[in-house]
Amino acid sequence: MDDLVSIILPAHNAAATIGLAIESVCAQTHPHWELLIIVNGCTDHTSDVCRSYTDPRIRLIVLEEAGLSKARNTGLDLAHGTFICFLDADDMLPTNSLSARVQLMVQHPEKTFCDGRVEKKSEDLSKLIEVWTPRVPADLHHEMHLIDACCFCGVTWMIRRSAIGQLRFDETWSHLEDRVFFLALSRNGQYGAVNDVVYTIRKTRGSLMSNHKQLEKAYRRFLVHVAQQDMLDPREREQQRTLYKRMFFKTHLKSGRIVPALRTLFTAVYTP
Repeated sequence: MDDLVSIILPAHNAAATIGLAIESVCAQTHPHWELLIIVNGCTDHTSDVCRSYTDPRIRLIVLEEAGLSKARNTGLDLAHGTFICFLDADDMLPTNSLSARVQLMVQHPEKTFCDGRVEKKSEDLSKLIEVWTPRVPADLHHEMHLIDACCFCGVTWMIRRSAIGQLRFDETWSHLEDRVFFLALSRNGQYGAVNDVVYTIRKTRGSLMSNHKQLEKAYRRFLVHVAQQDMLDPREREQQRTLYKRMFFKTHLKSGRIVPALRTLFTAVYTP
């Protein structure tokens, strides 16, 4: 089936949120999809929640070990679709998320990736926090080296599976593994975007992104990773270091962590 979309959904102790994620897939106006739920290292009843959904397009895979990248890589190994999408267990896909992007990809076979607007909502979904709108960059691969890339808001791209090949998520990254994966993927491909909202991020407590210490460490590693590829000029490198410092200074300050905030400002960011 030329328009089959494989949706890869990793889940770790996500019993409280995964139901809405699954239901958002089942509600898609585009009927040709398969949902690969990769339950990994769970100690709650996530698997039981998943088994309560009987749509034959849903496939449940249970792994003993935990790991977001491991789960996504398992999904990539098992996917059958022409197109690949990712969905986190506490997020959702708006009803036309797949149809809008498949239409663009079919009409424009030169496009390798398709994105769209991303809405961020409160945990109870009652409040719209912000809407992120992508811009199509002149040079996708160069743009993806930037912390504030205009074309990246997480795992929101629809991707032609043929473009992924043997590329997989680097399992040594506990944070920003998606940035590293999409950065590598962007080397050979064209990016497109639709005006539709294609992804809903639900801001939940205890998410990976709320671990400020590990996240800051990952961003430092990302800056080194980018510098080693020698794609940015000295001015751009300095801009990225400044952006990193400002971002985490404000993050720590907002949470009342004065010492870490000052440390962020005065600690050197190594970039070769």
